Amino acid sequence: MKHASYVFAIFATLSFIFISVTCRDGSVFQDSVMYNINWPGDKIDNLELGDEYMTVVSSHQEQYKCYLPNVKRNSHSDVKYEGPSVVDLLEPLLFAKLPCSFRIESYWSYEVCHGRYVRQYHEAREGKTVRVQEFNLGKWDPPQMLHVLNELKKKEPTENTQIPTKKIDGYNLPYIEVTMGNGTLCELNDNKPRQTTIFYVCYVHGRNEIFSFKESSICTYEVIVLTPLLCAHPKYKSYETGENNIHCIPDGDSPKKPRNLLKLNYDSRKLRAAALQEQVQVEFTPFVPKASEKLPPETPVDTSPVESFLSGRNCLVGGAGWWKYEFCYGKSVEQYHIEKDGSKTSINLGIFNLEKHLEWIESHPHKRPKPVAQRTQLSHHYSGGSICDKTGNARQTEVKLKCLEKASSQNTVSLYLLEPRYCEYILGVESPLICDILARADENGLVESANDEEVTIRV
Repeated sequence: MKHASYVFAIFATLSFIFISVTCRDGSVFQDSVMYNINWPGDKIDNLELGDEYMTVVSSHQEQYKCYLPNVKRNSHSDVKYEGPSVVDLLEPLLFAKLPCSFRIESYWSYEVCHGRYVRQYHEAREGKTVRVQEFNLGKWDPPQMLHVLNELKKKEPTENTQIPTKKIDGYNLPYIEVTMGNGTLCELNDNKPRQTTIFYVCYVHGRNEIFSFKESSICTYEVIVLTPLLCAHPKYKSYETGENNIHCIPDGDSPKKPRNLLKLNYDSRKLRAAALQEQVQVEFTPFVPKASEKLPPETPVDTSPVESFLSGRNCLVGGAGWWKYEFCYGKSVEQYHIEKDGSKTSINLGIFNLEKHLEWIESHPHKRPKPVAQRTQLSHHYSGGSICDKTGNARQTEVKLKCLEKASSQNTVSLYLLEPRYCEYILGVESPLICDILARADENGLVESANDEEVTIRV
């Protein structure tokens, strides 16, 4: 095997190494391609080793042969396409006045009527009176629609066109964008009209729903819409990035892992434990009533929303499209739809199994929690769901618990679902409740609910 002409900048966290790889010819790997440095020791029989390796020597003269993976980049640039144009594909959505898409949040609701307008509104009911506060975030009139139509035709991709992409939960998804201006004037932006850019992204199972809605700058908004219409065009299909293992095998009598890396892991765990101890000291004291005291009759304990969530008693429900989602922490993920007659169609997307989660986190070390100071989310693995017709395997879901800061209410919850591969899902759960449990997670991302003993807290 020949030595590779690569330069590695290696940065160590608790258990995952982030690397920057640069070829001698100056080209750089795309950041959508994920790399994981694995230290297998002498257990290499079942490993897929790359064709090239480089020798790495630590400051303690520990020597390793790091085998570089044969990276496979899937793209559609070489696919010949003779089907409908992008404009023709989006025409049913932009010009046929299909039903609008909605996103409902704790206070504001958002309405995207494709090809017509984008609206932000809040309804307040006072008895039989409904007061509506609303802002127009962008709209088209007929002349503008013709202008946008011509602009889209100019952007029709050719064989050599590089389609721009947006990274959504680690996946680079090609998109086409349209902009709606002439919205309600914005006092915070010199009375300029509000404006919204809509990014249409191919998603086979999408129903033209709003995936995300954000204010990118003052009175300027960005919307990501998941639509199946673009998926007929090969250049707009998503392609998998995957994870590539770099196997570093000890050379000679070097240890399985470098000494400094082991020390870093140990120090990180120590700092994390110290940080938790500094936050709060907990003393468990049994409650013993005095002989003269009469105990009141037992009443149900009113636990906090966080503890109710962690115990699985308080399930989170969300979803703005045809499908709704129910997530019960430590129990299950369910996708369902309720018909007008009350009948329910339900698909189990995964059940939490501790052993399966630990196996998954061991094989995906980059999913482990970051240090407490940098932590914004946790990842859990739910497996053993309903059998998938297309693959014959049980459905499985990675649940990403994300801290939602600066929310108007502690009870705000936002749920979204992606399906990057058939019957393999990513469920995003964003809520202020998650912020309260991040620091309590162990190295596997697990958080235990508090017990029922009386707790004296001393700050």
